[in-house]
Amino acid sequence: MATDLDNWSDKELEQALASGELGDKKAVVAEELLRRRREARAEALRRKYKYFGGVLAVLTLAFATLRRLWRR
Repeated sequence: MATDLDNWSDKELEQALASGELGDKKAVVAEELLRRRREARAEALRRKYKYFGGVLAVLTLAFATLRRLWRR
């Protein structure tokens, strides 16, 4: 494996951390690298589906309001 942790896949980093293959400093760097990659993926999903959540909320409120009006 290469010594540059940026080029390692997430799976390789997780396996190296689990097996204790990395030294203390590299383990800290690998954990931080994995955390930042997860945050980047989560942020990309939030940006991608931001409008879907808004539309779903509006439709839910509209449906609840219509049910309330029809019951009266």
